[in-house]
Amino acid sequence: MLKRSLRPRLRPEDLDTTPAPAAGTAASETTTPSEPSSGKVARTATTSAPLDPDQPILLGTFGADNGRGALLRLTGGEVRKVRVGDDVEGDPVVAIGEDSVVLAHNGYARRLSIPGDNRNS
Repeated sequence: MLKRSLRPRLRPEDLDTTPAPAAGTAASETTTPSEPSSGKVARTATTSAPLDPDQPILLGTFGADNGRGALLRLTGGEVRKVRVGDDVEGDPVVAIGEDSVVLAHNGYARRLSIPGDNRNS
């Protein structure tokens, strides 16, 4: 019976902790991920567009066709989730599409699109 716990051995300072190549892969075939892909992702995911702070801005939509919602930035800077039937600064939301929101405004349809979204251009 042990009277005290065994003390673990220290790891040697010269121990190589580099991961071994995957089975069936020669060491010369291994590659290191390159930095440019993350820069490309950032450029692709980021757009610049002039924004009117006096108008609501569509940030994005979410959900399935039968229960779609939208994320809007309101004129005061508040960000809010909305669904069809909700009121946005006095205008009811009448439709939410895959890339737009339609508000009823003084008897007219007012369509909000994601700023800088060139998918429909």
